Amino acid sequence: MAGQRQEMISKIETGQGGVKLSTLFDVLAALGLEMTLEPRSQSSTADIEDIF
Repeated sequence: MAGQRQEMISKIETGQGGVKLSTLFDVLAALGLEMTLEPRSQSSTADIEDIF
């Protein structure tokens, strides 16, 4: 898919780090999708810490 190796697709599917943004855009384009960024809703510091 999108000229990407299966290993990279698996990394994206399982949420592993180390995926380039350009790779993610290639996959989204192949799926006919686009990414939209919006301001984050108000949340507590604890919620943000869970992301990292």
